[in-house]
Amino acid sequence: MLRTARCACGSTSITVSGEPQIHAVCHCSNCKQRTGSAFGISTYFPRSEVHETKGKTNVYAFHHAAQNHDQERHFCANCGTTLFWFISVMPELIGIAGGCFGEALPSEPTLSVTHGKKLPCVALPESWRTVPQ
Repeated sequence: MLRTARCACGSTSITVSGEPQIHAVCHCSNCKQRTGSAFGISTYFPRSEVHETKGKTNVYAFHHAAQNHDQERHFCANCGTTLFWFISVMPELIGIAGGCFGEALPSEPTLSVTHGKKLPCVALPESWRTVPQ
């Protein structure tokens, strides 16, 4: 099954196949700032499952000191939506912003990472696995 994630203005997109290997919400400060929300929804697919990218993206690359890895984020050159990213400690995967799939989110996330920084107003299913840091 092919799935396409799009930026807010629709000028950039990424199409992948299959199911995500990791589907999580992240409560770290970095993801909160990236999304402007209480957490980020992250879907990770094998890079080999990327079928197409369209549109122009700009790149923001940085070293994530708290987690000791490098990130390369690709965001729409027109509207600024973060669409996908690469993380040095998971070189075989591509992260895609879950919200960019719109109503066609691949599945429900099952993992809450940096759970210790979850805002008190956020309630998640008890069945989800949690990683404190």
